[in-house]
Amino acid sequence: MKHDKVFCLKAGIVSGLVVLSVVVAMVGVSYLQQPVDEDVLEWHTVAVVTSDMLILGENDPGASTSGWLATFVLDYAETPGTCLAANATDGSYDDWVNVSGYVDADDTDTDLASEDPGYFVVRCRFNDSVKDGADFIGSRCRCTLTVSGDETVSAVAQVGDDDGSDNNGGGQVSRNDTGDSYIWINFWWDDNSDGYRITDDGTLTWSILIEAKY
Repeated sequence: MKHDKVFCLKAGIVSGLVVLSVVVAMVGVSYLQQPVDEDVLEWHTVAVVTSDMLILGENDPGASTSGWLATFVLDYAETPGTCLAANATDGSYDDWVNVSGYVDADDTDTDLASEDPGYFVVRCRFNDSVKDGADFIGSRCRCTLTVSGDETVSAVAQVGDDDGSDNNGGGQVSRNDTGDSYIWINFWWDDNSDGYRITDDGTLTWSILIEAKY
């Protein structure tokens, strides 16, 4: 009988340790699965681009670097959220019939058809600093466009604001593959009226602020 009591006592201790281990493991899993608190992340300036900083060819921000790729005007008859979702990672937008004034990095002075309405579009890419685990988070990317001349714009565009109703802009992811090194985003702006346009012999001067949240 004494032997049985010892056995029961040891069995009880072992069972208790197993239960404790399971509890600790569950707490650990629960902790690891906690989502990142977006409030603790901060916006960082990725690039500031002005019309006098351009070079030949579509801009290359550099290896593993976030930055600006191109600027253009999308015809106002298009739907940005659909049209700008095209899976492109290069300068192919230059060949689109619904795109005008394609400014990559080769010429500040680009002719636009006067009184031809459109959306202003800025194309950017972001590196894995905006990832949560293996996934890119598009809402951690934003772009501010400032335009003066025939049109006046000073507004932020961000993924998630696709209807352009609250800040005159939106962000459309054009490629977001987990295995990629970058996420490509087309930011766009709408005057919520009849489109942005340039007058006869008019001018537009622009600058861009690109930011990432991490």
